[in-house]
Amino acid sequence: MKGPSAILEPRGSVRLDDYLVDIAWSADGRRLAIAGGEGKVALATFDGSKVTARDIGTHGLGALAVAWQPRGDTFVSSGQDSALVVWDGIDGTEAHRVRPAMAWTECLAYSPDGTRLATAAGKQILLWSPSLKPIAKLAPQSHAIAALAFDRAGRDLAAASQGGITLYRESPQPQQRRLEWSAACLTTAFSPNGRVIATGTQDGSVHFWYLADGRDSQMRGYPAKVAATVWTHDSRYLATIAGDTLVAWDFGGKGPEGSRPVQLRGHTDRIECLAAQPGGNHLVSGGCDWRVSLWLPGKSPQALDAHLMDSEPSRIAWSPDGRYVAVGERKGKLSIFELVRL
Repeated sequence: MKGPSAILEPRGSVRLDDYLVDIAWSADGRRLAIAGGEGKVALATFDGSKVTARDIGTHGLGALAVAWQPRGDTFVSSGQDSALVVWDGIDGTEAHRVRPAMAWTECLAYSPDGTRLATAAGKQILLWSPSLKPIAKLAPQSHAIAALAFDRAGRDLAAASQGGITLYRESPQPQQRRLEWSAACLTTAFSPNGRVIATGTQDGSVHFWYLADGRDSQMRGYPAKVAATVWTHDSRYLATIAGDTLVAWDFGGKGPEGSRPVQLRGHTDRIECLAAQPGGNHLVSGGCDWRVSLWLPGKSPQALDAHLMDSEPSRIAWSPDGRYVAVGERKGKLSIFELVRL
């Protein structure tokens, strides 16, 4: 039997005294921003063989999200204190702080060039400069926003909420386009080639739209809400999770309509997190079975490699070069793996 084409090699770990809710890599892959569920904001450094971390600040009641500025040395965090904070990613000092609303800012998304930061608090989306200078206040949604994402070109910003996805474009004239769907949309994911946008829904389905003509379709039959939708780098597969089910839909050829999805089997309990490799087509998932698994859709329905962690993985993030994977756990452990091709 032919062996796996790649494995995940452990490259270091560190323990933090907090539940890890979010992780973001720096552009150079040497540092990581960490958000803790009890409020801590930490900065980790990684040299290829060792990872260290230190606390640099807090959000009262709990941190919610972190995002590293592309091509920059700063990152932003948000928390249940309703604050947005920009941190120096080298020395860990606080650079800027604002409190844009009473509502929590739960969604953060930088444009690919790093010049704009989109944030969502409740029904409201705001655009900021990297130093948190206001750029624009977009028309509020009718329902709370569950997810934000820029397309690869940085032209369009997508917001998922109850009843569909709204697309915003700033130039040359501000535009807004609504992609309607009856269910609560929980995720939003542009295909890297810019042709399709997909969302996972509360009613256990995946809905997608072809952006050129607005044609839409859906895939039903999931056992639970679809909590993640991520694309492989070549836009061939849309990977989705619901319960303990990991399914990849093939968008090659005539597309997924009427085709059988690729069932990726290996987890024995609910899958909590899923991340797609930048510049490649590997996936990494983490589940309540304490397992972290490596996949390559289209090559094998079985995991190429798997590791048993010390507790449930809560967040997975690939380094920007697609070489390393960071895994955060509920009990506060941060581990780094390297993708090694065999």
